[in-house]
Amino acid sequence: NAHFFKNFTMTSQEFENYLESIGGLKSGYFNDRPPIVKNLCECDDGWLDLIKNLIDELIAIGWDKEICQIKEKFGGLRFYTNGLPEVGWEIISKYEKLSMEICEICGEPGVLRVGGWYKTLCNKHHEERELEKKK
Repeated sequence: NAHFFKNFTMTSQEFENYLESIGGLKSGYFNDRPPIVKNLCECDDGWLDLIKNLIDELIAIGWDKEICQIKEKFGGLRFYTNGLPEVGWEIISKYEKLSMEICEICGEPGVLRVGGWYKTLCNKHHEERELEKKK
């Protein structure tokens, strides 16, 4: 249930503080890069709590924090990494499905909206997007 994750909407700065607190993430492409402590997520802040919880679950199963990309695609979260055990892929799949129920902008319950770009939005942000289209 999407409400399980809704404590507050984490800001980009809070997410970066979190990344720093876990020692950052490792680049899945370049071994010689310093740990990633900047917000590398190619999505709006409404999913940052979800992504933090996903990272925490993966670390708990022994994930080495190697990340290739975190982004929105077709209205849902995509989390690309290397070398996970099967249970890790199941955890990622669970969070990718959950993202389809959480507004990407504010973290409130949302649904996938189509028409132009696919985006998972709450009613408020869907209405704002529709008004922007009419301008």
